[in-house]
Amino acid sequence: MKYFLLVAFLITVSVVGLTMRLEYQVSHATGTNKDVQTFTVTPGVGVMALGEELEQKEIISSKYAFGWAVATKRLSHKLIAGDYELSGDQSIEQILMLFNTGKVVSTDIKVTFPEGWTMTFMAERLTKNGLPGEEFLALASKPDPKWRAKYDFLADAPAKATLEGFLFPDTYRFRADVSAEEIIDTMLANFNKRLTPELRASAKAQGRSIFEEITLASIVEEEGRIEEDRKIIADIFWKRLKAGQPFQSDATVNYVLGSLKEQPTLKDIETDSPYNTYKYAGLPPGPITNPSIISIKAAINPTPNPYYYFLNNLETKEMYFAKTFEEHVENRRIHGL
Repeated sequence: MKYFLLVAFLITVSVVGLTMRLEYQVSHATGTNKDVQTFTVTPGVGVMALGEELEQKEIISSKYAFGWAVATKRLSHKLIAGDYELSGDQSIEQILMLFNTGKVVSTDIKVTFPEGWTMTFMAERLTKNGLPGEEFLALASKPDPKWRAKYDFLADAPAKATLEGFLFPDTYRFRADVSAEEIIDTMLANFNKRLTPELRASAKAQGRSIFEEITLASIVEEEGRIEEDRKIIADIFWKRLKAGQPFQSDATVNYVLGSLKEQPTLKDIETDSPYNTYKYAGLPPGPITNPSIISIKAAINPTPNPYYYFLNNLETKEMYFAKTFEEHVENRRIHGL
């Protein structure tokens, strides 16, 4: 009798010990592979087969602890198929929480549009990512009137204006089957959010339309590198506009040519286009880039200053400002520009 009691006691101790060990592994033990990796839970996969694969990939330390956890938590029919990002830093308990809630890896396509890009460059990046770039460019070039009705910042744009300037540069995530119309609407909605009521009110108080502000901001984006320089340049351009003095912006010439030259040639500057601010005074017909919020703020709220001229040292990125044309010429001589 004592023998059987001893055996029963030992079995009980073993079971309790094993249970405690499994529970500890479920809550605290982790795998040895700490790199984040994509792990696929296929529909209908068995629990032990799933645990076996997790252990082989060193995401968990024990397939038995995994099976124990699934059984005791009654999750065998609650594991959601899909792709998950897992690593050995996660416990079995944490992994099962992901499998149970279906927090799968996004299959959306991530696309980043740098500040100052044109619609054409944006379209090319969309195409490279397997998205409808050509259709995007076609729609942005001849926008549907419904967008003008939906977004009031487009209300004062000329009738034949494109969406250049209003496709906010940012990082987006799009579905693989997203339409060009949805892409544009997402970018316009982002612009609508970034152009705060305060910015709109400030533009209105100065008697300028949003279209004019964004047109100038698109030039400022290309002419200045840091925020304060852009705010000074914006004020210079507004003063030139009031005085009837040409902007003489290299950025507008590049837009006409579809180039990214740091210094257009004399022949380039002679190109006949209403966007060429060397040949024509005033604002160009519309924006030449899709500017950042920094440039938009600079155009709407520029820094008042006494200057009318500026130079940009392409090597050092330094700006040199001048009050008169004579000072401007002297700056060119001093700095070899």
